[in-house]
Amino acid sequence: MIALEIKITKNIMNALLLSEQFDSFLVEEAMITTYNTFHIDGHLVKDFYTSEELELLENTEKSTLFSYWKEIRPFCFQLIKGKRTPVSFKVVLHATPQLIQKIAANPDCGVAANLIRCLVLNIRYDNGKVTCITGSAFTTFVMDKSVEKLWDAHVRQLLSDFGLDFEES
Repeated sequence: MIALEIKITKNIMNALLLSEQFDSFLVEEAMITTYNTFHIDGHLVKDFYTSEELELLENTEKSTLFSYWKEIRPFCFQLIKGKRTPVSFKVVLHATPQLIQKIAANPDCGVAANLIRCLVLNIRYDNGKVTCITGSAFTTFVMDKSVEKLWDAHVRQLLSDFGLDFEES
């Protein structure tokens, strides 16, 4: 687990809300505090879908439990846009099953993909600062820290690729 403080808040806000850069991530939750606190639960509600839609979902990569950021992003943007900055926000993103498979397939990884429950990126804005915090969870106790190291390196590279300057705190 690492905590990365983004140096220029405007840049990550643009990357998160105005671009497609984070769209492939899954959303566990988003909480935005402006004049009210808005909480978005990213868990899919299967009762909403028709049986045909549900079957299609289960046969695609979207057989996950969460919505994609690209589906939630417009709502978050509507809540945040305006002349005043939010009091705070938190977005909890998960790596897709495909990305987890890719990380587990790395020769430096000593953990099988089926043991990795999730790889998480928490993006938090508070007191004018944005911090990105990585995390991981497993289906069983795992002493091997290679997954965390690979995930941390992946997130550092991702933020760099997005042109976001950061420092580790």
